[in-house]
Amino acid sequence: MIEELISALKGKGFCLYPKSIRKTEGGATIFVAKRGCEKFICVIEGSNPIGLSPEAAPAVENIGFYKLSWENYLKLKEVLPIAPSPCNKKASFGTGDRLGLVTAAHLDVLSRYPVLPVVAQQSPRELMKEHRTFKSVLLDAVMGLLESGYTGAFGADADHIKDEEHLREGAAAGYSMYTLDVSDWLNNVGDKPESQKREMAKGLSQESQSVIAENQGRKIQLPGGGEYTVSELELLTSALIYEKSMQKVCEMDGIIREYLQNFDLEVSIDEGSRETTPEDHLFVAEYLHKRGIDFKSLAPKFPGEFQKGVDFVGDLDAFTKSLKIQVALSREIGGYRLSLHSGSDKFSVYPIFGDVTGGNFHIKTSGTSWLQAVKLVAAANAELLQRLYALCLQNLDESKKAYHVSITSENFPPALPDGDLLAFCDRLDVRQLFHISYGVLLDEEKDQIFNTLCSHEEEHYALVSEHIEKHLNLIYRS
Repeated sequence: MIEELISALKGKGFCLYPKSIRKTEGGATIFVAKRGCEKFICVIEGSNPIGLSPEAAPAVENIGFYKLSWENYLKLKEVLPIAPSPCNKKASFGTGDRLGLVTAAHLDVLSRYPVLPVVAQQSPRELMKEHRTFKSVLLDAVMGLLESGYTGAFGADADHIKDEEHLREGAAAGYSMYTLDVSDWLNNVGDKPESQKREMAKGLSQESQSVIAENQGRKIQLPGGGEYTVSELELLTSALIYEKSMQKVCEMDGIIREYLQNFDLEVSIDEGSRETTPEDHLFVAEYLHKRGIDFKSLAPKFPGEFQKGVDFVGDLDAFTKSLKIQVALSREIGGYRLSLHSGSDKFSVYPIFGDVTGGNFHIKTSGTSWLQAVKLVAAANAELLQRLYALCLQNLDESKKAYHVSITSENFPPALPDGDLLAFCDRLDVRQLFHISYGVLLDEEKDQIFNTLCSHEEEHYALVSEHIEKHLNLIYRS
């Protein structure tokens, strides 16, 4: 059957993905095929028992070709397990795909490790730069899932949500994970004198007051021995800083529940300059539990720098010490996962993170897969890379506004150097330059980028798979 399909499709200019062939619950055979750079859901049997519409390409014999529109996705998920679901494992791993092209490559790796693949993961900031929506991101991920033949569970993360509009868009699309970024609602009181803090604390809510009263002096047993004693003043300070933001989390949790009852909620307190103290973590977790919020993961801000596209910068001993305290708190308070943001290429911390958390974690990567696309362009289309590089430099100051990086225009030559372009693209500063510049590059050169990647799809997939596997190998010490 497969050989006959391949032959029939090839005669009409289509390429079949053999792993994609599967049957629906009703017995219909479907698969994914590509013509040029466009991919189609294909259904064998002219009667089209799934009811997909409208036809998107001329039929080949008894095969119908259909776009994966939102309407067709809704029909397909009634007969195939292609809807995202909450995490059903100890660990989950997010692979944001800024181009929507490499879900199949991500799943090729993630399916071999004990993690839930979170293959639809984008933030409003990324959506704006890419001119995408939560629905279109999910459709791209599902198309990759169908192409790959993957049949397991997967997640979809509405990442770094700060407003109700984007929250509702993610929920309406049926995302299974919501990462709430509370950085806009923090109260900066850390440097105020103790007397002023205590006066301000009189206005704290009853829930916050009880968290302080019940946990001051609490002793937290640390992995490997020793204990940490919770400071009453530090806990009071944490309440002053975080109470408003936690009230907002409760409000947003209620909004999601208007759409869904089963989802993973992640609370992100890793943005900004404040390193997460044990008291910060304790207050956030205990306050939310008092309010009945069943969050599944928490993203603290660890010591050191987690800049985009490069390894961890900082003291690994300080990171490890902080991580051990955060893990001890999560185990004692509720067993939720700890989350590592900006996890792309943080190779030095992965063995530590995997060991100390005991494999109970969530990790987010995104830009590192985009950088593999840049490497493919460097290998296959030097002229395009030269244009992309020039655009990066011209727009560097604007691109830096959205991301924490330390590069300046003085770091770079005015044009690509002669010689090994792949080695040049592997320079840490060049990685950061391309990492943060994807928005303007897609605005100006999207068609050329996509055409190059489409023409070298196997090589592109291989680069992405190998690089993501490097992350997982270090976490699990394979």
